[in-house]
Amino acid sequence: MDQIIEFATEHYIMSALWLGVLVMLVADIVKNRFSTVTSLSPQQATLVVNRGGVFVDIRSEEEYSQGHIHNSRLISLQNIRQGNMKELEKYKNAPIVTICNYGNTARTAAALLAKAGYSQVSVLQGGMRSWKGAGMPVSKRASSAPKQKKTKK
Repeated sequence: MDQIIEFATEHYIMSALWLGVLVMLVADIVKNRFSTVTSLSPQQATLVVNRGGVFVDIRSEEEYSQGHIHNSRLISLQNIRQGNMKELEKYKNAPIVTICNYGNTARTAAALLAKAGYSQVSVLQGGMRSWKGAGMPVSKRASSAPKQKKTKK
């Protein structure tokens, strides 16, 4: 024990950093433990959505057009923050699985949806990267963003 105290006093910056990492790790574990939002594997997410749920993709329209889960709804995180979720109203008590590239941003969206009263919100663990990695099907479509017309000069 004396060696630990001696090390901590001689290397106080490193000790403070390790303590900070430990606190953040414990806080993350506690937050996930008491969160109403669950993480689902691609297979679990498919089963949940096939029972009357929906995938909500929060990536950009460009990323969505490059590959998305079939029948997923594209709703930006900004729209979720502002409460613009009219197309999700019928899924208030149905399973909703949020998707982003890696799963981190989707957790924020899922927490906002849960706070807005959606009862069965989950996150696709690992995002679209894990979906593709699991060999699950991906749909592609051209971007529906309005294209600018070329003007003659």
